[in-house]
Formats: sequence, C-alpha cells, structure tokens
Amino acid sequence: MNNRKLALVFFVLLGLWGLTKYTTKDNTRSFKTDLISIDTAQVSIIKIDPKGPEEPEMTLQRNTTSQWVATKGTVTVPADRGAVNSFLNNIQLIKTKRVAAKKKEKWSEYEVDEENGTRIKVYAGSELLEDFIVGRFSFNQQTRQGLSFVRISGGDEVYAIDGFLSMSLGQGFNAYRNKKLLSIVKEDITGLSLTKEDGLVRTFIKENNQWMKEGVVVDSSAIASYLSGIANVTSSNFVDDIDPTTYSIPKYRSLQISGNNLLKPIVVTCYRDEARTPPYILHCSENEASYFSSEETDLFQKIFGVLDTF
Repeated sequence: MNNRKLALVFFVLLGLWGLTKYTTKDNTRSFKTDLISIDTAQVSIIKIDPKGPEEPEMTLQRNTTSQWVATKGTVTVPADRGAVNSFLNNIQLIKTKRVAAKKKEKWSEYEVDEENGTRIKVYAGSELLEDFIVGRFSFNQQTRQGLSFVRISGGDEVYAIDGFLSMSLGQGFNAYRNKKLLSIVKEDITGLSLTKEDGLVRTFIKENNQWMKEGVVVDSSAIASYLSGIANVTSSNFVDDIDPTTYSIPKYRSLQISGNNLLKPIVVTCYRDEARTPPYILHCSENEASYFSSEETDLFQKIFGVLDTF
C-alpha cells in the first residue's frame, strides 16, 4: 500500500515537473531578450516619424562620402556626427526587461500607438532592417531607474526597456544638427576686427603678449576673458527660412577673427531684421549651413556687444 502511494506521488510530481518545464520553455520562446540587434555599419538611412500628427517625418541619411545629412521638410543640412553616432549606439542592441502589455488596448497607455509614439525605420540601402515605435518614459524616484517602452511595428507586445531610450531616440530635428556658431582656441587668436553698423572699424591686435586697440594698449586680461566667452558658442535657435543667395537685409555688424593655426580668418556676421522677433540673425563662416537668431542680450551681446566696452 505504501509503495502504491509512493508511486502515485512520484508520477504526480513527474507530471508537474514536465508541465512546468514545457510552460517555461514556451514562455522563454515568446519573450524576446534581444529585441533589436543591428549592424550599424550597414545602416544608411534612418527615418524618424516623431510624436504628434503635425510633425513631419525627418530623415538621417549617409551619403556617398559616408557623411550624414539630416532632412526635415524642405530643410537639408549636414548632420552632427556625434549625435548620429549616439543614435546608432542606442539602437545597436536593445534588450528587454519584461513584457509590459500584450494587447492593442494597452498601446495608448504606453504611447506606442501610431498617434503618440515615435516610429523609427532603419534601412541598409532599400532593405528595411528594423521598424519599431518608441513610447513613453517613466522614472522610479525610489530606485532612481528609468524605463522606456517599445513596440515592434506589426506586433502586439509592448516591451519595457531599462534606461532612457525614449528620451534619447525621441529628440527633435535640431538634436541632429550642427549647433556650433563659433569655436576658437583663445591662445591662438592674434587679431580681432569689428565692423559696426555705422561702418566704423575697430581693430585689436596682439603683439608681444599685449593687446592693442588702434595702437593703444588695452586691458589684456579683459580681452582674454572676452575670448574665453566666445571660445565655444552654440545655439539651437536655428533660422531656416533664409536663402543666402537672395537675402536682402544688409549686414549689421561683422567680426573677423585671425590667428595662428587658422587657414583663413573666421568671420561672424550679424543681420538685424526688424520684421523678426528676436531681430538679430547670426552666421559664421565655420558653419555655413546654419543661421541662428538672437536677442540683443544673448549671443549678439556675447560676440559683438562686449567689444564696445573696450
């Protein structure tokens, strides 16, 4: 009798073990640990359809010289290589943490539907490598950890991803543009020539480690402080409706910067367009594709206004 009971218990346990193993195996197969894996060296086109029905699709494309360009609507500009590389690094391998939802009814909650998510298509030439939608981001204050939510286009499952993927991939067009207005090594600068709106030219020359304005010695430490202030000037306030071949607004001010290790002088030009708010438009010969807007107290003051005090 005891042997029969032991045998019965054995077979029951064996059955439970088999059922558990089968169920676990099935779940493992249905859960994608590596959700996206891409050989980024093959990627030539990235299409990003941002959140919101009013926002047009933008494209990052590698040209025949392996340079990246960014396009949105009628605007095509050289893309910032660092920003594109960061994007590629983020999509190279996307690992899942868990399945957050399995039904379409949950898509809007995680913002992975067509209306609320950022849809990303990755191509190698004409071959579509990946097509997925990045949804909302959540942050746990207690654990100090972030979660992003992703759905593969055509699939029902919503996957939770560790980290800030939603924020890094959901950035706008300007994130992939060259924001650099001016970049200099202040120790290399030996000459500044400011042309004002009235045509007056003010020239600053560095000789024997002293700065002079029209032959008169000025405070060299103050000039050094000014150069530190313009050593690395960036902006996201792009102006995209200017055609340099037809723009008729006259130059308001210009600054020519010369020095050692410069193949040619750097020229920063300022326009004042009273029809715009803010009225100042700045352009630099080092970033010919971009124009930036400025208030009088912002970039305009930093680059042009400070020199008026010397």
